[in-house]
Amino acid sequence: MTNQLVPATGEALGLGDHVAFFFRSNDERLAFVIPYIVTGLRNNERCVYIADENTVPHILAEVKWAGVDIAKSTASGALSVVTKHDTYLRHGIFEPERMIADLDHDVRYALQNGFAGLRVTGEMSWALDLPFALSRLCEYERELCRRWPTQLAGLCQYNETRFAADVVQRMIGCHCVAVRDGKIIRHHTHDEAALA
Repeated sequence: MTNQLVPATGEALGLGDHVAFFFRSNDERLAFVIPYIVTGLRNNERCVYIADENTVPHILAEVKWAGVDIAKSTASGALSVVTKHDTYLRHGIFEPERMIADLDHDVRYALQNGFAGLRVTGEMSWALDLPFALSRLCEYERELCRRWPTQLAGLCQYNETRFAADVVQRMIGCHCVAVRDGKIIRHHTHDEAALA
């Protein structure tokens, strides 16, 4: 296990990084996450943003403001901005096994269509209304680290002003990487994650 501290930027994370990102304001969130998405698009990764606190049009506007041709990126399948109802709650409730199966399909789709991999980021505030979901998130996150060591980048967004301190600590522990207080904390390498 390594506990590497490096300055945090959205551009510093890539395929194989499964990240818990902690922030305290929406401006702080977007300043990190929008470059994270733009970097994925530049790296020929299929990028998916799962909105909850922000609206789909707001996120599309932020990505456009960052210099991305939204019409071209969405038409090619490179960029999708969706909601919790399209993803986490697509089956009515949060079921980690079904979400993993959906992601497996999405990773294969990305690779079969010429993308380098799949980059997903999700606003996790939806889980605050579903206590049973919070209890199953670690199970889901650990499986992400094991299953796709090089084809998937995942960034889970946690607002520290809304999530309890014990939940924050749990999420730090069950992600391969955490971003908090301006630092990237790598708990272990991709190879260790794959073997865990």
